[in-house]
Amino acid sequence: METAWIDGKPASPEDALRAAGELLDAGRLPLVTGLRTDVVGLRAAFSLARQVGAVIDHGESASLYPFIAAMRDGGAFLASPAEMRRRADRVLIVGDAVGECDVALLKMLAATAPDLGVRTRGAGRRLMTLGSRAISLPGNAEVTHLDCASDAITDVVGMVRARLAGRRAGEGALSDAAIATVATFLSEAGFAAVVFAPTEFGELGAEQIFGLVRDLNETTRASTLPVLGHSDAMGAALLATWTSGFPLRVSYGRGPAEHDASLHASDRQLSGEGEADVVVFVDALAGAVSQVPVFATPAILIAADPAAPDAARVVFKVAAAGRDHDGVLYNARFGSFVAKPAETTSELPTAAAILDALADQQAGRGAEAA
Repeated sequence: METAWIDGKPASPEDALRAAGELLDAGRLPLVTGLRTDVVGLRAAFSLARQVGAVIDHGESASLYPFIAAMRDGGAFLASPAEMRRRADRVLIVGDAVGECDVALLKMLAATAPDLGVRTRGAGRRLMTLGSRAISLPGNAEVTHLDCASDAITDVVGMVRARLAGRRAGEGALSDAAIATVATFLSEAGFAAVVFAPTEFGELGAEQIFGLVRDLNETTRASTLPVLGHSDAMGAALLATWTSGFPLRVSYGRGPAEHDASLHASDRQLSGEGEADVVVFVDALAGAVSQVPVFATPAILIAADPAAPDAARVVFKVAAAGRDHDGVLYNARFGSFVAKPAETTSELPTAAAILDALADQQAGRGAEAA
């Protein structure tokens, strides 16, 4: 079975590793990205990035940064869907994107009722949607819809916060009566959950929603349920934080980890406008969730299902974490990492094994040069 290619031609794994090492040697600033892999693969990717002085970022981190930036600047109350399924008696669904990217979450919240907490156990669950269109939800849940354009919601949330604080809200996209309805809905909750997609509102909107929930916690209990879209990106951001101290977009080009959310963004580096001159792209999860880009610079592709053997200068076919071998993956429902056993057996190497082999090879070359 062919597992490695150089310039589109079959090669032994040893030859492919040597060719990949030569690309890394020739590069002045490598980029390690994609990062669709399990925890062990992510750790190996960071080890390689440190070894070769690379920039490292997840291929979909742009979907996280409105959330990351707002949380970093102002803090946030966060909960997992599994917890809110059992505790929340009021759910405010903010915007339209949630209904497009996580219908399963809304169905779960609509079809269940809280069974934990003195104030919420047995109270039933009411839902309110705030957006440009109503969301059809199953079950017997009570749902109220307030029509509001997506680009006006950040201002509306600010008006609700003013109302909760006893201040005048002024005029806006919703009437004073509608603002009062939202404020009452939230303030009377035993435990309120605010569900939203940060990418719909950007950093400012996410910060406003986090602020609303912070205000609610002065008098009741409340938390947010941010819908982030790419759970593997969130897993990579968490691992990056405990590994480097920063939530992705990190460079080891000058030795210690350096963070710059704009300079080290993978989409910038891959566009040809960045400084990276060789790419290591990891796409080792099952399913067509991400798309491998057309590389403008020499690239090393480590993929579970490579589209073509000439998709990069050097290509490695590897086992998919959680499908072909056991893996620990971030699970958005639980808000943490969960072990996922293999569904089948495979003789393919793991992404971590290839990344570790590259790091060991480069360390050996560095020792020889010294």
